[in-house]
Amino acid sequence: MKAFIIALGLLAAILIVSQLVMGLLILQGSVKMVKAHQHSGYLTVATTLLYIALSLSVIGKGSPSRPD
Repeated sequence: MKAFIIALGLLAAILIVSQLVMGLLILQGSVKMVKAHQHSGYLTVATTLLYIALSLSVIGKGSPSRPD
């Protein structure tokens, strides 16, 4: 599970950087990238939210509760 979460985090990071690059290309006048930017944005959001949810669940399970 840990390796899957690390791979998912790397994929999320790559998608975020690609969003930045495509956004810069669109600002420079590449209108052809608009649809790719939009669909990649949806994938980026879904991947990042999945990564956050899985990471938080692993962190929550990993820390033992201390009795008071």
